[in-house]
Amino acid sequence: MHASSAGTRAGLVMLIAGVAAVGCAYAGTVVDGAPPAWAPWALAGGTSFASVALFVLGAATRRTLSRGIAALLGALFVVLVAAFGAALALTPEIGSGEALLLGLPLRLSIVFYGIGLVPLLILPISFALTFDPTANGPGDAASRRLSRTAPPE
Repeated sequence: MHASSAGTRAGLVMLIAGVAAVGCAYAGTVVDGAPPAWAPWALAGGTSFASVALFVLGAATRRTLSRGIAALLGALFVVLVAAFGAALALTPEIGSGEALLLGLPLRLSIVFYGIGLVPLLILPISFALTFDPTANGPGDAASRRLSRTAPPE
């Protein structure tokens, strides 16, 4: 990994910032003995930032991010922050009269679909868009077949 590349550098800065926000939330909880009001929001933002940073690091194969990938990952960040924020902002409603969304309680469905399912769909799209089609040329397949059939030395 070339640390001076723009995509990699941006991914590392985002990852450090996200992990620092999560660490501050935990530190605030340890110091106060109970989670301060800002801690869940710092966890939500830091987790979103760190998650997208990992996508950026994975997608920065050519040391830069294309505008399309950057827009896709920016939209993913917005979805993650919105899902975390919506789940945190909801009032706790527990009971049989709780609203359901696609068969799950509202807060759980926001977390499950917005934070779990959306990134699961975005990951293969982002890697498919950044995959270098010349990486697997016809000669590569032949050389792999030869290496599998070659006797061990």
